[in-house]
Amino acid sequence: MLFSILFCTLIQSQNKKPNIIFLLSDDQRDNTFGAMGHPIVKSPNVDQLINEGIRFSNTYIAEPVCASSRAALFTGTYERVNGIGFTSSYSLTESQWENSYPELLRNNGYYTGFIGKFGIEYYTFKGNASKKFDYWRAHDGWSKFWPKGLENCSEYFDSKEDIITPIMGESIEDFLQKTPSNKPFCLSVSFSVPHGSQIMSMHPENRQAEICLEPANNYEKLKGLEFYDTLYRDGKIEIPKETATDPYKYIPKRIIDQNKGRATQTYIYDYNTISCNEHYIRYYQQISGMDKVIGDMVKSLEEKGIADNTIIIFASDHGLLMGEYGMGGKALLYDLASKIPCFIYDPRLPENKKGQNIEELVSSLDLTSTILEYAGIESPKEMQGTSLTPLINGNNKNWRKELFLESFFTGRDNPFCEGIRMGDWKYIRMYRGGFWGYNETHLDFNNKKPDFEQLFNLKDDPKEMNNLIEQYEGSKLLVELRAKTANYANTMNKTREDYKQTHEIALRKKNKNKK
Repeated sequence: MLFSILFCTLIQSQNKKPNIIFLLSDDQRDNTFGAMGHPIVKSPNVDQLINEGIRFSNTYIAEPVCASSRAALFTGTYERVNGIGFTSSYSLTESQWENSYPELLRNNGYYTGFIGKFGIEYYTFKGNASKKFDYWRAHDGWSKFWPKGLENCSEYFDSKEDIITPIMGESIEDFLQKTPSNKPFCLSVSFSVPHGSQIMSMHPENRQAEICLEPANNYEKLKGLEFYDTLYRDGKIEIPKETATDPYKYIPKRIIDQNKGRATQTYIYDYNTISCNEHYIRYYQQISGMDKVIGDMVKSLEEKGIADNTIIIFASDHGLLMGEYGMGGKALLYDLASKIPCFIYDPRLPENKKGQNIEELVSSLDLTSTILEYAGIESPKEMQGTSLTPLINGNNKNWRKELFLESFFTGRDNPFCEGIRMGDWKYIRMYRGGFWGYNETHLDFNNKKPDFEQLFNLKDDPKEMNNLIEQYEGSKLLVELRAKTANYANTMNKTREDYKQTHEIALRKKNKNKK
């Protein structure tokens, strides 16, 4: 009898659905944790999770810009299919949200929470996003390093902390205290760091023209703080040698005019060697500050006795150019902007699976399907990612050998971009953008000659400095890459038409928040 009770208890424990925590950083590019080989960044807590988990070192974000990357993660679909982006014509509708991972988990018995930067409130729900979760302590738009007093960060006004990252740590602890014991939970944490809004506001007494020219720790409130005072100010940081040089050597001015937003407004600090160096210091400081909060979260899970059944997934909404190619910012398909740090820590993994570095091509859309599989939920047919569990289990035989890439943010004179990563090769084609309110007709590039193309051999040129498009003109390889890109794009356009037949689609007003 006792044996039967113990056996049943064991079976129930094994069948218990895991808790899932999905951590998303903002503007964090790949290889920016110590365990990923970064020579400077101090991140002991995340390093331990990576070393005891699984890293996916060739992970690309579906859409390398804030809002559209989040919409893609929620829905498991490319922007070309869901239609949601900074400069598209559409709002996310209730029927689209029905098949988002938070809604599917909530409808299948999970207690759901969201903390931090929601990021798509401007494009959906008309202020009712908080009702989509059981726990909500979030903001939309862009917070600041010192967020108290900002209208869109009112959820944080009663926090004991003053800085955005520890405020979010406080919120994580509050969520863990309130989770019901009879339900598994899924917590989505969307950090605001190391986004430029945090970089610029660390020293709030700077004038706009002086952003990052003065060390942030000249601001009295940062004096003596663990991460934000002297850390990384030892002169060891090296900025890219092409910082503040001619960006048009890489992408011509007729394709993207740097003076229409990148060099003169949003990323002004990366077009000056002094302020670019300060950007790197603050950027790494904020990653280390985030690492502390993640470490505190893990300790709390252990103290509550739920660490052994809580999966932690980490990704970023995109990478960032920080002086490379003479540029700053995101929304391009260079690896520095479109590759992201990604790992999964699953305490249930056998010892021989821990510490793996999986090099197969992974899309951020795969994370959506993976979350659902962990929760025992079948992914809707419309989702375009693939669960990562086969790779985790060592089965890569039928895994993808190529990955379609796209970016349709047209603000700041950005072009429409699409391309493909195949083996050691990456092909990109660009079409002039520069306007707001794209729709399906603007993304039909059939019979249109690209305005600019790039071809990189990532094995020989991992920094993507040498565009080989002219040398390979007429080659079998280039013909194949062009054809594959066109085929993916055309298939995606057809998928969008089918998607509109089964989902409510809504137009939105022009977004005024163009950051």
